[in-house]
Amino acid sequence: MSQSVISDNWSLQNIGELLTKGVDESKSHYIAIDKENDSYSYEDSLSAIINTEALFDLLTDIILRDQILVEENFIHAWNHEGNPFQEAVSQGVIRSYPFLVDYKRLQGPRDEFIDRLSLTSDLKKDHEENRIGFLQNRYAPHGYLSQTLWGGAGMLARGFVYEKGYTPHPVRKRFFTDAGIMVSNEDSVLRLNRLVSEKRASIASLHNAGSELYALNVNMLPLPIRVIQESNTASDMIKVALQLRSEYQELRDWLNCYQQALSDGSYKDMNKFSKILQSISLYVDSTIGSVDSNAPTFTAGIGVLKMAVKGQPLNTLVNQFGIRSMVNKLILSSSGTSDLKKYLGFFDHKNTVVGMKVVEHFSQKNV
Repeated sequence: MSQSVISDNWSLQNIGELLTKGVDESKSHYIAIDKENDSYSYEDSLSAIINTEALFDLLTDIILRDQILVEENFIHAWNHEGNPFQEAVSQGVIRSYPFLVDYKRLQGPRDEFIDRLSLTSDLKKDHEENRIGFLQNRYAPHGYLSQTLWGGAGMLARGFVYEKGYTPHPVRKRFFTDAGIMVSNEDSVLRLNRLVSEKRASIASLHNAGSELYALNVNMLPLPIRVIQESNTASDMIKVALQLRSEYQELRDWLNCYQQALSDGSYKDMNKFSKILQSISLYVDSTIGSVDSNAPTFTAGIGVLKMAVKGQPLNTLVNQFGIRSMVNKLILSSSGTSDLKKYLGFFDHKNTVVGMKVVEHFSQKNV
């Protein structure tokens, strides 16, 4: 059983430039939708932020997915001599796929996604100008919008037709979210990542409650943190992620089985996996003290292992082993604050304004 995800060549292009040329200090943009005023605009960001987010998404996918598929027709954007993905490609972890051989099957869903993304009058107008310009002159006058909306709709169509998960470029991801389009609610990796993120955010919130008037806490998924910890330079990161695949093979296999249950729509099987995630959530709440303080305390032992737990002794025991233990270690691992600074140090941006803004982007503010 194999679980693959579709990724954007745009993401690999930006990541490749980041890892080979260093941090791009220039501005970039998100597309912001203003439904109330029936308009859209370009919201400033930094290329360093967007490219780093794309990198962290890719590292997570390398470790938790069997395979990452990209559109074969556009790999020239990153697949050149000296690119940092050669080992991942040779191992079959990143693979090009000719999605456009089924162009007619993709066309209807793509047009539907275009309609759903064109939420304002000026979005519709500018996309139509792009469409006509491309048909007449192979030129889109609103190029960034075309790459985000038109290209994004095409990738959403690929995911829909081929029934695959899709990890979009960060600019597309933000645009989809603002437009109310969920990439997938039937993706086991996304469900796991959501649980991990929520629990880590809860831990950070409890840790800072009442201790500081203002706290800035890095809020990252733990696998990119693990990659940073085991890397000495930026060029190590893809290689380290590939090496970590063997360590997380059991989790990847479990996610594959969970994905099969989601794809089959079997409530019985889905419930089995959901109960494991609920068990993990309950264990983490118990560990960080987010349970009823009046619950009875039990002492449990396995050999020389002794533990005092509140309320749920059996759940605590089962969370010491297997998949539960593996996920718990991810949730309870380093916050990533020092690791993100180490990452920025790879590019000599640990103490720069660009570095400061990257840290702020990956942080949550508790006031």
